[in-house]
Amino acid sequence: MSRTGPVTKDTSTVALGLAQIRVGSAPLNIAEFEAVLTASDSIGALASTKFTSNVDYWKLESGFPMLEDLTIPIRESAMLECEFKEITPYNLALARGLDVNASVDSTSKIVGSVTVAGGTAGVITTDNDGGVINDTWTVLFDSATTGSITGLLTGHIHDFSALDGVIAPTDGTNAYFSLPSSFFDANWVADETFVFKTTAYVAGSSAYSDNHSGSIALGGLRAPEFIRMEAVYTYPNGINTMVIIFPRANCTTSVEIDLQAEDNANVPLTFEGKRADSEVSGGNAVWDTATLGRIIFQ
Repeated sequence: MSRTGPVTKDTSTVALGLAQIRVGSAPLNIAEFEAVLTASDSIGALASTKFTSNVDYWKLESGFPMLEDLTIPIRESAMLECEFKEITPYNLALARGLDVNASVDSTSKIVGSVTVAGGTAGVITTDNDGGVINDTWTVLFDSATTGSITGLLTGHIHDFSALDGVIAPTDGTNAYFSLPSSFFDANWVADETFVFKTTAYVAGSSAYSDNHSGSIALGGLRAPEFIRMEAVYTYPNGINTMVIIFPRANCTTSVEIDLQAEDNANVPLTFEGKRADSEVSGGNAVWDTATLGRIIFQ
């Protein structure tokens, strides 16, 4: 008996399962019109994925009774919503709108001092050349102009005999930090201490690479950073794919982590495609005919 009604035309086009969401740098990949991110850029296991393309129309009506004469699209948006099962600093940083591919500069921070009248002038500087490490440094004065510097983790690294020059101890090649000339005034005395911290430069590719370390700041919201998102759906035949590319996207998410006794927490994440054409700062001419991105079938 012949079948009637809608029947399957090609079983290799039946969508079953979830897309793999890959995230990379928008500025570094903005000129790439094809999919360029790899499986190593995946955000992890997902519980759901949903692509939505919204279009708002303006309709022209005339006559009596009024009839529609014309329909014009006036607004278009594209977004991909998903829920990820794994909770890591990388995923939560994405959800907070942070650029997970951005490098983190080295820093210095004064912790405090034990002194009667000693003061400082100027700023402790650090660079990204590789010498700066995560450590807490103690300056111990032997007199008003001499003393030593010791790291909590590194140990003794430097002795100084004057304050009118730059103090920049090195690891043999690069400086741990740099205290400007006359950073300490003449009011320090023996056995007084000055303590400060430094944090190392972190390359963008590894800023959130450890799933069990780091922190995500709460409060102080700002506009989300631009990232590249590629959702790679592989059809059940294991050969063909559908790839959704947002070359310049924002993460706009209200995070809710629902922890259950016998189930994993599915944390929501929303990627919104933004303009990537040559008329917008940070865009590229390759996207002039596909402003928000595109869907590729292979």
